[in-house]
Amino acid sequence: MNTQVKIKRLVQADGRRRQINPITAAQPKKDRNHVQRRQQQRAISDSMIEVALMYGKKHHNRGAILYILGDHTLRRSPYAQFTDVLRGLTVVCEQGATTPHVLTAYWHTAMRRRVRK
Repeated sequence: MNTQVKIKRLVQADGRRRQINPITAAQPKKDRNHVQRRQQQRAISDSMIEVALMYGKKHHNRGAILYILGDHTLRRSPYAQFTDVLRGLTVVCEQGATTPHVLTAYWHTAMRRRVRK
């Protein structure tokens, strides 16, 4: 079975999923499909974004909230078996919104190269 499908099934069965509100993509005036395009270019699925919002380490930076998945946070989650796949995923959301408005998602390359045991 494909890794993406396994992650999607785990997310659907995850109890923490109810704690986050429905995810929407922020649509700036200039580029309305920025998030979807970047997700496709970077091979980031919606379920991966949900994992980052549920288990990622939360940082505030320049009016945005960043959710970063690292080895330490993944080790303590049900997604430990997917550490190599999810390591370094960063999701940027608007600050102050009640529902997560995703601005963009990307892979933190320095973190992806570093493997901690």
